[in-house]
Amino acid sequence: MVKSRAIVLHRFPYSDSSWIVKVLTQECGVVSFIVKGGKRKESPFKGAMDPLSLCEVVFNQNPQKAGGGDLQFIKEATLLDWHAGLRADLMNQAVAQVMTEILLRYAPQGVPLQDEFELLEQALRDLNSGEGSNGAATESREELQPRRVPSDEVFARWLLDTCDLWGYHLDLDVCSRCERPLEEPAADFHPETGGLICKACLGVDSARAKPETLLGLWKLRGGTYPNSPALSLKSAGFARVFVENALLAYLRNHIGFLKEIHSLTYLQEIRKLCSVQST
Repeated sequence: MVKSRAIVLHRFPYSDSSWIVKVLTQECGVVSFIVKGGKRKESPFKGAMDPLSLCEVVFNQNPQKAGGGDLQFIKEATLLDWHAGLRADLMNQAVAQVMTEILLRYAPQGVPLQDEFELLEQALRDLNSGEGSNGAATESREELQPRRVPSDEVFARWLLDTCDLWGYHLDLDVCSRCERPLEEPAADFHPETGGLICKACLGVDSARAKPETLLGLWKLRGGTYPNSPALSLKSAGFARVFVENALLAYLRNHIGFLKEIHSLTYLQEIRKLCSVQST
């Protein structure tokens, strides 16, 4: 009998009354459940098996089905956090769906994924919490709770940490050519290699990356926005999208993205909607 915390990555109908649910467990990695009667109003699994929910599951793991592709029969599921705050924000919900789909399609199957679980759990907590926008936990709780990050940096930091976890380290601190520490935003970024290039090494060449991307990567490493007329507040606001796209391109170049990430299309639509509403 296995008892583990889990995050629901995806579900789809199995019959008129049942679901197939894929979860990321803290103990066993990605597991697929058949949840019989899960659609019924009186189902004991109600809420716990909703996508993006954090729950505690109890199940018998058949050793012959440990490869992640076969179905397990779930015994119990207790809802721990439905992430209501996250669901109330279209942008944060769309971001969370992309993160869960990337893990579902590209995380190793049939092996424990505790680090991936902890990264996703923290990212969902930051997106869910209104306190996430201030970038810090309260001093009295600092030892008990990981430091929160600004909500507009959650996706980028999750991508950066996931790249590190999967062996695709991206160094934001030094120029990839001269290997000197960066003392200002890089002059260019190549997503194919993950290389940042300083102003001296770029020379008279034209930068391929947009200024918003370079500004956002600088801020992501802990830098502050420089006082430059070329970098307006509007550019700073758009930096989030450009940085996320740059990191997605970097990850795509390393793992291939041979399988389409369907939720990226939804995220792009939500970005457009939010952009229109902010103008």
